[in-house]
Formats: sequence, structure tokens, C-alpha cells
Amino acid sequence: MAHTEMTDSRVEYYHKRFSGRIALIDTPPAPNLLGVIVIPCFCEPHWENTLQALVDCLPTNSAFEVIMVVNAAAEASHEVLHEQKETLANVRRFAAQNSISRLRFHALSALELSNKQAGVGTARKIGMDEALHRLNRAGQIKRGFIVNLDADCQCDPNYLLALEDHFRKHPKTPGCNVHFEHPMTGEMDPEIYEAITRYELHLRYYVEALRYAGFPYAYHTIGSSMAVRAPVYMAQGGMNRKKAGEDFYFLNKIIPLGGYTELTETTVYPSPRPSDRVPFGTGRAVSAQMGKPFFHSYAFDSFLDLHYFFKRVTAHDPFRFKSPSPVPRHRIPSLILDFIESINGWSRWQTCIQGTQSYQTYLARFFRWFDGFQCMKYIHFSRDNAYGKMEVSEATQRLLRSIETRDAYNTPEQPAVLLKHLRAHQRKGWDSQQPHLFKS
Repeated sequence: MAHTEMTDSRVEYYHKRFSGRIALIDTPPAPNLLGVIVIPCFCEPHWENTLQALVDCLPTNSAFEVIMVVNAAAEASHEVLHEQKETLANVRRFAAQNSISRLRFHALSALELSNKQAGVGTARKIGMDEALHRLNRAGQIKRGFIVNLDADCQCDPNYLLALEDHFRKHPKTPGCNVHFEHPMTGEMDPEIYEAITRYELHLRYYVEALRYAGFPYAYHTIGSSMAVRAPVYMAQGGMNRKKAGEDFYFLNKIIPLGGYTELTETTVYPSPRPSDRVPFGTGRAVSAQMGKPFFHSYAFDSFLDLHYFFKRVTAHDPFRFKSPSPVPRHRIPSLILDFIESINGWSRWQTCIQGTQSYQTYLARFFRWFDGFQCMKYIHFSRDNAYGKMEVSEATQRLLRSIETRDAYNTPEQPAVLLKHLRAHQRKGWDSQQPHLFKS
């Protein structure tokens, strides 16, 4: 019989409003449970490697649990459902054989999802909502955190220890990114590694270019390397049910809360394999890139316009004037003017000013309106209406020269070399560089 906890009214309220699910795991958690790792699993042949990597992690002081959500649509093919049922049984067998007091494994069945809801977003939500039940039953909602991983990932041996240490050192952070690196060599087709190298370079270029532009919330949004505190997860309404991009939309609510951090002392290694199961994302990008000697990313000029725009926004204090107003239009790049017009943004921008007398609160409101989603929409607008595409190596070279990283001018344009350069640069962390003006 499922357990019904009564230790924290916020959890009851959250599940009543956003989940509706009672606890699915009966066994009581360890009283010092601190972190729950959620892993969606859909037709993943190497899931055991991921769980074994967690078993092989260094011991932690607090307890962790791992919840694997084996999922499929009820109307999936007989072959898929058969495979998933076998996986579910095997994960449960693995859990029984490998669970210990400080690291327990659980398998949840989600094999009767509707076609509309079946997907990674729903699977993550089922697991993350169950994580709330586990932390609540342990009396650890205030301290606990929920981590996302994928069933085709590997991790460093210090992965759990680093998570425990990070949230202890950063008690006010709403969540964090875990440093990730896709394998660049291995037993797969060499074309796969060439494709994933260019794709990861594109991901890192995009985030670093946004940082150069002055966007204060420029972080990676990778589902297999994100973690969030339990109270924050509840306060933001939990995970969405999107079939792709669920991580981007979820973190776009968490990061602007302020104090978001990066965990760079450990690494997650997502799989580079191609896939066509979702309309976009890593697997789809690798599939599309296979056999091509280039990768079209976004032109660096798009970010130069954003750089100029954000400088104007942050330098303009509307409260110096008797009639507060946004930045004068003649001081904004013409392409960004066109974009703001296209989204009817002037009135929304004005509301960021109205109702407050604080410059800092205004900036916080502005960047919650012109957020990561708006930035991406603008970058696509500028690509389609002005700058077109740029090969990712060329774009990265221009970026590196603009941010003046060490040896930027001498870094060859080979994608693998550029990627290693950006990995090392971003592993230094951005927390110390992040602007602290935007606090409401």
C-alpha cells in the first residue's frame, strides 16, 4: 500500500495542485536522505552502466536515492512495451541487489502514459514528484535536492560527493548545473564523435556568447546535468510535461530566481549516440550532423547586437526622469528594434518600470521578461532576417577573440581543439563573474 506522508503541508499542497499522485514507493527512506537522482528510461539498452557508475561512486555522508522511471505510451508497439517491461523487472532486480543504506535504488513503472503525455518531460515529472514524497517522508524537504540524470550517462566517481558538498557550501542556491562533457572518442562510428564534438561546441558557444552579451542568466540547460532544491521545485510548480526541451523551459523558471550556481568539480558524460525520438536535442542534432564536415551555428553579430543592447539597458536608469521610460529607441540596434516590434514588446517593457521605484527591481523585471526564451527568439529572428548562419568553429573563434581568453588568437579552428578550450574556460565557473545587480 502506498504511503501517505503528513510531515510538510507544502508537499501536500503541491501534490494537490500540480501532481495528484500519491507516493508510489512504500519502503521508508533513510532519515538522513539528502539527494534524489531521477533517471527517465525509455528503450535504453545500457541503463545498467549508468546505475553501476552510481554504485561505484565514493561514499557520502548523507544518503541518496535513485529513482528510475521506466516509461512508455500505453499505445506503444508490442515490441517497445515488452522491452520496457523487461527493463523494469531488471532494474528492480538491480535495485534489490545493490541498494545499501546510503544509496538506494527504485524503479517506477510509467508504461500506461497517454500518447499526448508520453515523453521525457512527463517521466522526469513522475520521478521528481516522487522525490518530494521521499524527502518529505525523511523530514528533509528544507535541505533536500533533486538531481536529473539520463539512462545513457556516465559520471565521475566523486559525483555524489560533489553534489552533497556543493549544496552544503551553497545553502541559498536554488539549483545548479553539473559540468558535462560528451565523449569525443570511443567504440562508435568516428562520424558520431565528430558530430557530437561540433554540437557540444555549438552549445558552449551559445552560452558563452550570451555571457559576453551581458545576459545575466546564461547557463547550460541540459536535462542530464541539472539539480534543484526541493522547496524551489515545489514553489515553481514542478517539472513540465514537454516531450522535448523540458529542461530549457524548467530551468528558465529556476535560473532567474538568482543565485543559480555551477558544479564544476565533477563531470557527467552524456551519450553521443544519434537518435530521432525527439524533434530536437542532442540525439537529433547528431543524426542531422552525421557525415557533414561543418555545423551551422548562430552568427556572432547577433550577440554583438545583444551586447550593445544590454549595455544600453543596464546603463539607463529610468528613474532619473520624471516620466520613466525604456531606453530611447534611437540608441537601440535596428534589428533589435524590429524584434521588439514583432513581439509587441514595448508595452511589456514599460510594465517592467511601472509599479516600482527601484532601478535594481526594474532590471530584475526586465531580465525576467527578456529572459532566456526571448534571447533565443531574438537569435532566431536575427538569423532569419539579417545575419544568417555561421560555421560553429568560425563563430567560436570570433567569440574567443572578443572575450580575450588566453591563447584565443592562437587556438586552431579545429572543432575538437576549440571545444577543449571552451570546456576548460567554462569549468572555471561563472559564479564569480555573474552580475549581482538583478535582485528583486
